[in-house]
This record gives sequence, C-alpha cells and structure tokens, in this order.
Amino acid sequence: MNSEAIDIETLKQDKEFQENLKRLEEEVATTTSIAKMYQLLDAKLAIGAQEEEINELFNKIVQSAFEKVSSEIAEGGELDLGNPDEWAAARAIYEHAIERYSANDIKAAQELFLALYHLVNHPEVKDALMVHAAAVGKGYSFDDFFNKLTKIEDADFNDPMAVFVTDFVQPVDILLEMMKDEVAKLQARLEKLEKAQREAKS
Repeated sequence: MNSEAIDIETLKQDKEFQENLKRLEEEVATTTSIAKMYQLLDAKLAIGAQEEEINELFNKIVQSAFEKVSSEIAEGGELDLGNPDEWAAARAIYEHAIERYSANDIKAAQELFLALYHLVNHPEVKDALMVHAAAVGKGYSFDDFFNKLTKIEDADFNDPMAVFVTDFVQPVDILLEMMKDEVAKLQARLEKLEKAQREAKS
C-alpha cells in the first residue's frame, strides 16, 4: 500500500477531520460563500471522494462564481483578490477557463480569461490573464501554452495567487509586446464593453 493510500485512510478515520467535514457540508448547504465551497472541495479531494460528487460540487462553485462575476460586470465593479470569497470566485472562473482551453473550446476560454482580466484588481495576475487571452488568440494550443510559454515549476504554491499561472519563460511585458496585435484587438473589445457599461448606467 502506498503512502498516499495510507494518508487517505488515516483522514477517513480521523474524528476531528470528519467532524470538520460534516460542519463544512452543513455550512455549504446554507451559504453562498464560494470560499467555503472550495474548502469542502479540497477536503473531498483529500479523502478521494467519488468523481461524481467532486464534479457536482465543482459545478456548483463555477455556477456561483458566474453569478458573482455577472453581477460585478453589470455593476462595473471588480474582484478584490484580497477578499477570500472574491478570490475564490476568480479561481473558479480561471479553473473553468483552463478546463475549456484543455477541451479546445477556444472561444469560451478566451472570453473567460478576458472577463477576469477586466475584473481582477491584482496587477500581476491581471497582466498574466492578458497573456493567456492573447496566447489563445494567437493560436497557441493548450499544450503549447503550458510547454512553451509558462514556467509552472517556479510557482510558490504557498501563495494563494499561485492558482493563477503568472510565471512565464519571458517577462510579461515582453510577451505582451510580442503579441501586441492580438492585445490591441482584445483591448478594443474591452473598450466596447466598458462603453456599453457606461451607457447602461447613464
């Protein structure tokens, strides 16, 4: 039996862990907190819960995140990545975008990366999201993006921002300059969105 299996079995038998898991399940059933949902998801992943159960919870997280993001876009707001729940919403949309990218759903992936770029207030993450969106537009496949542009091995996974890929083979400003034509197209789309938001408010 490998050490991972032993760890999972130990967690399943751990009374305190099971009590915390039950409390989390009760909280998630009555809250709209995406951060709490992620805590439950991480716990379920730790004990090797059924794939169907994991997928159902992740879909609930993504749906809640879309509601949050739609509200922020409509109100002309932003996602504060220093706020646990707003960080969790951004994480969910990002992970969903990566999932769409891996499935070669190029249009959806780019739209999601661009929406996050428009909303997040963290400069490093914001610039990295523009690299994602521009790379999609330039025709980088999912594998090429991660194999040729990113340096995931440099990420500090103790940093909450590490859920977003921000380390690349070149400095971000150089990458954006290399893809400046695509960046210009994306910026033009964002300007139209911002104009439409202003008109809707006036």
